Amino acid sequence: MKALIVDDEPDIREELSEFVEDLGIEVETAANGEEALTKFYADPDIAIVLSDLMMPGLNGLDMLDNINTERQGKARVKQVIFMTGNGNTQSVIRAMHLGATEFLLKPVDLNLLEKHIVSARKWVAAERSRRAQEVALKEQVSFNEVEISSLSRDIERAYAEALACLAAAAEYKDPETGQHITRIGEYAAVVAKELGWDRDRCDMIRLAAPLHDVGKVGTRDNVLLKEAPLDPSEAQHMREHPETGYHILSDSEYPVMKMAARIAYCHHERWDGSGYPRGLKGTEIPLEASITSLVDVYDALRSKRPYKSALSHDKVMHIIRDGDGRTEPGHFHPEVLMAFLKAEGKMASIFDSFKDEDAPRGTSVESAKNKTIRL
Repeated sequence: MKALIVDDEPDIREELSEFVEDLGIEVETAANGEEALTKFYADPDIAIVLSDLMMPGLNGLDMLDNINTERQGKARVKQVIFMTGNGNTQSVIRAMHLGATEFLLKPVDLNLLEKHIVSARKWVAAERSRRAQEVALKEQVSFNEVEISSLSRDIERAYAEALACLAAAAEYKDPETGQHITRIGEYAAVVAKELGWDRDRCDMIRLAAPLHDVGKVGTRDNVLLKEAPLDPSEAQHMREHPETGYHILSDSEYPVMKMAARIAYCHHERWDGSGYPRGLKGTEIPLEASITSLVDVYDALRSKRPYKSALSHDKVMHIIRDGDGRTEPGHFHPEVLMAFLKAEGKMASIFDSFKDEDAPRGTSVESAKNKTIRL
């Protein structure tokens, strides 16, 4: 397995090459997108691409678009990590749609870069092994015996898209969410099962619900990260994230991503019509969005934020069941609320199993400074 490092600055290429080689990965380098494509297509062992975003000539996004368009590039097992010193929301969204694995801002934290490269190497090795096993199996049995169900294929492809979206959004915005997105998927699947959904549909919402806030990549940092109350214009800007999330996700043809788009658009709507962005009421709200809305409220109340302390499970259940003036039972789909209340023990277990303080932590600020490339 090889890595291809693409950057128009020789010093950066050299420094990154030494870093990646120290991880036990052979390295090829390219000074621009055109040279990178030539080397990528000439060497099938290149599986990890670490590229600058803005370069003279063919930029990183256009390079990836070419790889995705050409038959040889589409078939290749690969992971693409972008670096940039002047990223913007449009670049992030386009990178996600093109299938970029990660989107890192310069100066690049080498601890974080190492984590992503190691993860990419493991994924490539596993995917290559899976494909080899699939080929061998097809040589032994008929096509009908090895054909994967349509939904399974959709889930696998949608999962890859979801990971790309989540990775880019998590790296680019709102770093204080901890394991919130993991919990949301687990909560939603439990409530869906309580409602009688079949296993495939529960798996779909487990993948789709964590994307509910992906639209926050379009929210200004000074609004998203503000610890004081938002003024009216800031609140209005914050309320734009459901529509932004819908536009990010709705272009996909896969059912899981279509479900995620509906959730992103409608997870702030309320059963009584008092929600946003469209003031939908009752069954106008997609059921998957009603599920996600309720479990998102539960997790938000239980989680510590810069502007609030965490509440106990019992206190949160009291608020959801009886209301507190801000959160009211009438905000929620009655059947979803009933299913949630029946599964409240599982909600508590999920929160305890994926507590933010149990999540892996990065190095200290001083240590990170000592391992930063100044680009």
